[in-house]
This record gives sequence, C-alpha cells and structure tokens, in this order.
Amino acid sequence: MKRIITIAIGLLGVLMGVGLILPALAKLRDMGAMPGAAVVPYTLGIVLALLGIGTTAFSLMRRKAA
Repeated sequence: MKRIITIAIGLLGVLMGVGLILPALAKLRDMGAMPGAAVVPYTLGIVLALLGIGTTAFSLMRRKAA
C-alpha cells in the first residue's frame, strides 16, 4: 500500500510540475521573452516534475525481498 501511495504522489508531482511549466512556456512563446512573473512558476514546475519523476522511478524500481 505504501508503494502505491508513493507512486501516486510522484505522479501527482509530475502533473503539477507540468501544469506550472506549460503556462510559463506559453507566455514565453507569446511575448518572446519570459516575464519576471513567470520565472518562479517555471522553476518550481521543473523542480516538482523532476522530484516526481525521481520518486516514481525509485518506487517502481524498488523491489521487495522475497
């Protein structure tokens, strides 16, 4: 059960991270430069996404001893 919860938290982190990154990238596309207000969500999104990927990968790769 703990493994499933850890995987779910990791996937939620990935989705939330991507949810912060994409609007910042849309502003970059529209304006041609990233405004200062978009730097924090972009950076936070990258950190969340990477932590989520790491957590999910660690949980999936970890095996129980038989």
